[in-house]
Amino acid sequence: MIHSDAANHSRDCCVQAKTIDHLMQYTPSPNLSKYIKHYLLFEISNSDKKRYRHFANGHNGLVFSFNTKGFVSLHSENPLPETFLFGQVSEYQDFFIEGATSVVIVLFQPLGLFALTGMHSSLFTNRMEDAPSVLGKGISGLQENLFYSADAIDMIGCLNSFFTKKFDELTYDHNPYILNFVSLALKKKGDILVNDLCSQIGVNERKMQRLFSEQIGVNPKTFLRNIKLHSFLGLTKDKTQSSLTKLGLEAGYYDQAHLIREFKKTVGLTPSTYLKSKRLAVNLVQI
Repeated sequence: MIHSDAANHSRDCCVQAKTIDHLMQYTPSPNLSKYIKHYLLFEISNSDKKRYRHFANGHNGLVFSFNTKGFVSLHSENPLPETFLFGQVSEYQDFFIEGATSVVIVLFQPLGLFALTGMHSSLFTNRMEDAPSVLGKGISGLQENLFYSADAIDMIGCLNSFFTKKFDELTYDHNPYILNFVSLALKKKGDILVNDLCSQIGVNERKMQRLFSEQIGVNPKTFLRNIKLHSFLGLTKDKTQSSLTKLGLEAGYYDQAHLIREFKKTVGLTPSTYLKSKRLAVNLVQI
């Protein structure tokens, strides 16, 4: 169903794809970049039952699965909805994928889900909610259009068209305090204290706590911790010859024990075990 075709790719300058094994990553059209980080398209062709772990990366998203038995939550043992929203993650989540499955993920910017729904973001934290019940029946029409798309480029076109219309209908404006906090947090790669960051942007820390609960879904400290962890993971890609301890220090961890403790808290694995694992995406690990 999903194809990576260089010829098709070349006809749309707004679409940039990166292929990683069975996964393709696409940037949204520029007008959507403040709401959507990227689209992920991947296929699992093997029919074996596999267990995966999803952990925090500071973002929330929307998942389209084209196999109703594809995703099964380890905690409930029930299939997840064909189309579901997931909020911020404060603890890792395990699920099974069984059978050949095609998946499309819309990964929102940290404030994207709140902008889209207007709902208190804590309602989605560590949860996976049926998307049509939150976003309306139009999302089911998008699911059908994606299913019948000729190739990946057509899929990206459907997604860009749907979300352009959706966000154009909104009157939402980002709160400048939380927008500046997120921007500086990313610039500092998470290696800064909450109170120091609040002081820099001139906002009371208690007010920032409330804004984060409402519009992101985790507290500022957890958000910074997740950014720092993914900064460390980014370093492991480019400096494979460096020791994990050295990379941990570069990312802002005090020592190896601090790195391992924080990593296990978020991922449930040690850094070395994670790096040896098979991954569909940075925060989606086969275990």
